[in-house]
Amino acid sequence: MKNLLLCIITICLFCLNAAGQDVHFSQFDFSPLHQSAAQTGNFKGDYRLTAINRVQYKSVTVPYKSLGASVDMNIAKTDEKKSWWSAGLLFENDVTGDADYKTTIVDVSVAWNSFLDENKKHQLTLAIQPGWMQNGLNFSELYFGSQYDGDIFDPNLPTGENPERSSYSNFNLNAGAAYKYVFSENSDLNIVFGASHLNQPDISFLNDKAKLFTRPAGIGALKLFLSEKVSLRPQVLFYRQGKFSQLNGGANVQLHSLENNLKNFRFSAGLFYRNKDAIIARIGAGIGNLDAGFAYDFNTSDLKKASNGRGAYEVALSYIITKVKPLKKNPPCPIY
Repeated sequence: MKNLLLCIITICLFCLNAAGQDVHFSQFDFSPLHQSAAQTGNFKGDYRLTAINRVQYKSVTVPYKSLGASVDMNIAKTDEKKSWWSAGLLFENDVTGDADYKTTIVDVSVAWNSFLDENKKHQLTLAIQPGWMQNGLNFSELYFGSQYDGDIFDPNLPTGENPERSSYSNFNLNAGAAYKYVFSENSDLNIVFGASHLNQPDISFLNDKAKLFTRPAGIGALKLFLSEKVSLRPQVLFYRQGKFSQLNGGANVQLHSLENNLKNFRFSAGLFYRNKDAIIARIGAGIGNLDAGFAYDFNTSDLKKASNGRGAYEVALSYIITKVKPLKKNPPCPIY
């Protein structure tokens, strides 16, 4: 049993995406419901669909693959309403290492939004996000000391281990709060807080219990137009999970076309830094309600010796649907 315990601990310490820590995305603005339930419905429109795919450490070992997708909606939001509800659905699948340590998450979020003033410049959001989480590990791909006969390693020898379980499911509970200040029609400030795994589900494969640490997170995002054609979008994300903490900050510069045939086209480029881990280069493009992003992580940690600086890449999409609102009926003229 000691060999099995040491093996699992090694996996968890080596893999950023393993049991003790959640998956992280460099383009965290393309995974809004993963960062905080309070980002549910935080967009201009009726429906939003997002998808992001991350492949990490492909140059070093079996790549870690993380996929996230979400859909959220504003319910019966109108210009006349001061408050409204939002709802969302989040799906994530993460596969790590030789033993295929897999995490699958399905969360449902519900958010209450309200303007705090008559001019609708200050907005408060409170949200809750219950869900389901499943973890699994392929023990047949793990190697143990009992399979070494003194001369060579023989994978056909019995492991001598009997894990309690190879997969498990848990209830998961997240919550969040957000504040938004609107400077103008296209410029705003968002301050977001979130807390994941409030119930700290048991993630142990053994008889003893091991709680998944709660992950508090904070996000600051500013969208500011410097001119008709140029906008600046600085963002910062900080979260802590157990003894592990992460700070990811930087900015995107976005260029907007004013030409008639490309009036809704935009292009962005940015540079971010994740503390003690990576420099992140980002590019993006969008037209209308569709946005796409690509990010590449250049390792700055000790792992760069093995990876030659090559860390991870991400591809992300976001699409917003806005329903056509019916025209208001004009009241009858009192003269006639």
